[in-house]
Amino acid sequence: MESKSARPFAPEAADLGHLREVLASHGFLGEAVREAVGARIGSDHLRRDLPLYLRRLEAPTPINTLVKLLSLGQWVEERAAEKVLTPIAVDDLVAARLLERGRQGVRALVELVVHRDLVLAHDRFEPERRGNLARDHVLGTNAPAFLLDCFTVRRPVGECLDLGCGGGVQSFLAARHSAQVLGVDTNLRALAFFDLNARLNGVANAAAVPGDLFAPVAGRRFGLVVSNPPYVISPDDRYVFMDSGRPRDAICEEVVRGASAHLEDGGYATVLCNWALHDGEDWSAPLRRWVADSGCDVWLLKSGQEDPLSYAAVWNRGREDAEYAAALDRWRDYFRDEGIAAIGMGAVILRRRHRGPHWLRADVLPQDPTSACGEQIVRVFEAEDTLAGLQDDDALLARAFRLVDAHRLDQSLRLSDGRFVIEESEIRLQGGFAFRGRVDAATLQLLQRCDGKTPLRVLVDEMQRGTGDAAAGRVKGPLAGAVRRMVSMGFLVPE
Repeated sequence: MESKSARPFAPEAADLGHLREVLASHGFLGEAVREAVGARIGSDHLRRDLPLYLRRLEAPTPINTLVKLLSLGQWVEERAAEKVLTPIAVDDLVAARLLERGRQGVRALVELVVHRDLVLAHDRFEPERRGNLARDHVLGTNAPAFLLDCFTVRRPVGECLDLGCGGGVQSFLAARHSAQVLGVDTNLRALAFFDLNARLNGVANAAAVPGDLFAPVAGRRFGLVVSNPPYVISPDDRYVFMDSGRPRDAICEEVVRGASAHLEDGGYATVLCNWALHDGEDWSAPLRRWVADSGCDVWLLKSGQEDPLSYAAVWNRGREDAEYAAALDRWRDYFRDEGIAAIGMGAVILRRRHRGPHWLRADVLPQDPTSACGEQIVRVFEAEDTLAGLQDDDALLARAFRLVDAHRLDQSLRLSDGRFVIEESEIRLQGGFAFRGRVDAATLQLLQRCDGKTPLRVLVDEMQRGTGDAAAGRVKGPLAGAVRRMVSMGFLVPE
């Protein structure tokens, strides 16, 4: 697995800003690509349905030509490419080493994907190589990149650090709410893509430097730190984008510990992680050790967990059959020798706060989010601050809360004695983390009354007078517990 040229482009040879405008004019940044192909272009599309896609793209329309040329790595007649790329000259893109000429016309030396409204270049996937990419291969956006985007707090900051920046997607998103963004990566080829993508998207306040983790920023602090490190736990060291060369989950521990030390007061950090679990160990135990004495409030999130063999399969599919089987055996033996019974997957979110005591919570996500969670993360941190400051139920009942608008109540009914009765009620958040929980009749009544102005104690007393129950303490305790859960999950917020 040889390395490719680390400085493969000459982006100054072409007007990349105008290239983005050309792409936008043909709908490449919107839904036109999905509509033309019949699916979203993903990291594995070429391994599965390329013949299907090419048949759907047979009509010589501008968007079909662009998709074949820039997203599917196909040869296109030069005249057709020139026509669709005007006013950008094919000669300029060849000089920039983004296109190459051949007997069949021209084809791209990179592939383009769209994340939100960013156009991002990455290394072309070559089907004939199957599982043997170059060691410094640069990926396009994928599920972890989308997850980190969702898990990032989007508040204005002075400086942001993107650790393991790759081609720059997290940096360019952060640049929209940061005065300056600094990316760090050990992969020089990734840094070349970072520069190319910055020019392509007109991002002037993001730069990237080579280095190992926090070495280039020693002594500096940031308002935001984001990291999608090469977190795969394995005996191999094949690809820079997945293998750190460090044992077990040491790379994630190092990033989490370093992130807390490089945050400004009030700053947030989000780190995607995989971590090793021993037999019978609670899923959050390793992460709790990493954040002990961090000086931060901490939210631990688990999105999944795999047994060693399933985990090995995820990261080795695509190899030749014999090589795949050998890799499964090698990884299984490695996990056994290391005493690893399972691998946890998720994220650590930190907020530095110079005044303690600090709190920690751990949650298993009901599902991966499908939309931005930044504001919900802030609400959860504020909720934990609020709850930590309430010493007892009386203090809680003295506060007023309101139910957030982004919720949905689902009820199941059953027929009893000729009428439908409520069998179960579940409330869930819409968007973000989509937390959900069962609620009883008393909690539902209370939620309906939470207007953000009236203290909970008054609402509970009103409910009890309506039912004629004079034993106030009989329901206040359980309701207080339910309110704490609703506040901690983000359903109720203080006005």
